[in-house]
Amino acid sequence: MKKFFVVLLSLLIAGSVVFAEGHGTVQIIVPAKAGGSTDVMARVFTEYLQKEIGKPVVVVNQPSGGGTVGFEQVRNAKPDGLTLLFNHTGMIINSVSGKYDHPMSDFTNIAIAQTYPPQVYAVAADAPWNNMKEFVEDAKKNPGKYTVGISMGGTTHYIAGLLMENEGIELKFVEASSEVDKIAALEGGHLTLGNLGVASAAQFVAAGKLKVLGLIDDVPSKQFPQFTTALSQGVNVSWIAPLVLWGPTDMDPALVAKINAATKNMATDPTVAEQLDKMASTFTYYDVDQVNKIINGEIT
Repeated sequence: MKKFFVVLLSLLIAGSVVFAEGHGTVQIIVPAKAGGSTDVMARVFTEYLQKEIGKPVVVVNQPSGGGTVGFEQVRNAKPDGLTLLFNHTGMIINSVSGKYDHPMSDFTNIAIAQTYPPQVYAVAADAPWNNMKEFVEDAKKNPGKYTVGISMGGTTHYIAGLLMENEGIELKFVEASSEVDKIAALEGGHLTLGNLGVASAAQFVAAGKLKVLGLIDDVPSKQFPQFTTALSQGVNVSWIAPLVLWGPTDMDPALVAKINAATKNMATDPTVAEQLDKMASTFTYYDVDQVNKIINGEIT
């Protein structure tokens, strides 16, 4: 009987480090549609992670409920490292605003994956404005006339709210959670203003389908210097965010440390560097303590 319990205990311990030992496929839950910036960034991360740990790692897109279905899938998962969440810190806004009815303490902070690609505000190619300043001046004269795509209670809602409050304009909110939805709505004339990643925006601008009014980041993009920041135009709106790897609560600290350590070599991986450069993104390694400090700082 004693031998049985010794064997059982050893199996339980092995299960707690399953990420490192290799039993089953690691699912990276992405609360966004395929094709958008978050999804593309997740696939860069997933491809690297699979190579690093030598076991299958797959992206599972779960955009339903504005991302909340994906959040719940991870929150309710076994804390074995096989079901993880990849998302930007807009999830924190969802939690604080009440859009997602669970605190961030229901999740384990594991790693900072990459920086989110710089964002721009874009309009249809035939729109009458050439920059954010022109748009804001027109919006002041026409309160409530123009629409902006947002995910209600999420990051885009927050950014649009900042723009309206700081510049004294009134825009109508239109639910357009994913970048794919916003691009289609802008092209089709169903949406006036929408944010999207700078690399995606550059492609649509080159194709003559969209026009960029301004960069939402607080500093210019080295890869896309043609897009000036809204701040430099005298429009007070900016936003930056890291992409984060989260797990369910109560994960074994040793397992969290193993997963975190697996991301360290991204900083020197030439393939990752090339991919991130194309998207105007970067990667900086942070250990678990540093990650907790960053995330807790965002919450407070």
